[in-house]
Amino acid sequence: MYGRCPFLSPLYGPKGRYLRTVITNNIEVLFGGQAGDGSLTTGDLIATAFKRMGLELYTYKDFPSRIRGGHTNYVIRAGQHRHYGLADYVDAMVAFDLECVERHIQEIRPHGFVIFDNSTEKLTDAVRRPDVTFYEVPLAKIAKEQLGLELVRNTISMGVLAALVGMDPQIVRTLVTKQYERKGEKVVAQNVAAIDAGEQYVREHCTTPSGYDLVARPDGDRLLMMGNDAIGYGALVAGCRFMAGYPITPATDVLEWMARHAPKYGGVVVQAEDELAAINMTIGASFAGVRSMTATSGPGQALMTEGIGLAGVVETPIVVIECARAGPSTGMPTKTEQSNLNHLIFSGHGEIPRVVLAPGTVEESFYLTVAAFNLAEKYQVPVFVLSEQALCQSKETTPRLEFGSVTVDRGKLIRNGGVTFGEYKRFAFSEDGVSPRVIPGVDGGMHLAPGSEHSDGGVITEDATNRRRMMEKRMHKLESMRPELPRPNLLGDPKAAVAFIGYGSNRGPIAETQDRLHADGIATRFLQLRTLWPFPEEEVRAFVHSAAHVFVVENNITGQLERLIRYVTGPLPHMHPVRKYDGRPFRPIEIIDAVKKVLASATSPTEKGASVTPVGPEKTAAGVRSVAR
Repeated sequence: MYGRCPFLSPLYGPKGRYLRTVITNNIEVLFGGQAGDGSLTTGDLIATAFKRMGLELYTYKDFPSRIRGGHTNYVIRAGQHRHYGLADYVDAMVAFDLECVERHIQEIRPHGFVIFDNSTEKLTDAVRRPDVTFYEVPLAKIAKEQLGLELVRNTISMGVLAALVGMDPQIVRTLVTKQYERKGEKVVAQNVAAIDAGEQYVREHCTTPSGYDLVARPDGDRLLMMGNDAIGYGALVAGCRFMAGYPITPATDVLEWMARHAPKYGGVVVQAEDELAAINMTIGASFAGVRSMTATSGPGQALMTEGIGLAGVVETPIVVIECARAGPSTGMPTKTEQSNLNHLIFSGHGEIPRVVLAPGTVEESFYLTVAAFNLAEKYQVPVFVLSEQALCQSKETTPRLEFGSVTVDRGKLIRNGGVTFGEYKRFAFSEDGVSPRVIPGVDGGMHLAPGSEHSDGGVITEDATNRRRMMEKRMHKLESMRPELPRPNLLGDPKAAVAFIGYGSNRGPIAETQDRLHADGIATRFLQLRTLWPFPEEEVRAFVHSAAHVFVVENNITGQLERLIRYVTGPLPHMHPVRKYDGRPFRPIEIIDAVKKVLASATSPTEKGASVTPVGPEKTAAGVRSVAR
């Protein structure tokens, strides 16, 4: 598992004595401590420093649902290739308390290392591992005695890490200066001195090399962006000028981003008193002609359910950003899960057309949000953008977003008059199921929007024939829109016997699994679903029936995606669930182990996936070429 690393080189000490292997430009670091102690801020600084050194990044925050207290950690994966996910193991841990070591010591890769603040606590024999290097550094004591401020112990740890792995000193100091310059020269000087103190401690006390070395490369024209920020950019560029929302983890970042930026472009952002108010404000703004959205998570989505039904029956376009978290009820508000899929597709009394899109990367979060607004307005339906905590609150290095490629399609919206009273029918029957739409203020329009069943003119009626026609008209939109829905991505060897299906944040772990299995002589293919409803039946059916083994990878216990697939394909003995529901994202090794366990019991060469068709870079997940660690 550790033998195929192309970035390894021997490390020699005095007189040419072999010490250990060096891993270059490939590291996963975990910062851990108590919520509110600054470990997340330090993690952000480290991540930005890695990015400035030309490395590709993925970050994951694991924090409790409270402001202070309780264990929190921030994982940063950096390397020469894009990862879109966590590695098998953590290479380096920066632990601000003993609890962090106790919780995560088994996640450390053999020959990894731990930086531990031993100012007030000592490492116990129970947590020590002979294959892990421990650097015991009195971070808080140095901060208090040398710098007079215990708060800067996090910055000292950054200096220690920088010295141990070879981070660019100038980049580190520039970032620290920028981070604290708004607090004044004194604070900047204290934190730069903290970096100096950390580096000095390593020079004087740490004689054992870490085994890791970072070499700066050109930064390039890239961004380091969080999924929720990409969603905000997508909404703004798509023309969204109204958002109403109620703070809820992990969707609050979208509300905060829009509150900062939308007003600069004529937008209005409202923090409503609750989710019921938020969804109805969103519907009202859209009814008035403004591209509108809200953002929420599972509990808030439950409260919005009736309002979404209203949007469906009055055929008013809205976009709902669903940032999924672990449930049920309050569940684990700051943990990731894919258990809201059934709710988004089937919730509500009665039936309405709706769309569910699922980005798999930060970059896709931008483009699929743009697509959501066009689909919502062109087909006059609610559209959900389904993200997850492991994607929406994680950061990735990504190419610059192409704003120039964005188009705005407002469908059958009539803005310049040209209709006369008595002729315009808001809910007119049409071949594609979409009716002409006039907003208040347009000369000649008539504005009836009843939540009850209605005629094509908007008049409430319970006539049986009208009811049948109106239901068919609305639901026909799902078929009319199919050619325009984001299609699945097919990654890997299209003829491979071993196949994966998944969506959302599992794109990264699955894609890395593909590369690792390919190196072991096992060809695979992966259908990354980006439209979850209306379900891509034809693509899924063809994909599943042509494989010897299909692994459905998802973060829930009941197999919600697998059930949708089986509804389309019928019972299939060669479909294998790979599920995780502990609130944390997949690591590639978890998927690899599941695959190899099934293949070990296979009988024929085809079932074992032994036949390998060369996989070119264009068929992989955006250049994922990671090292088995």
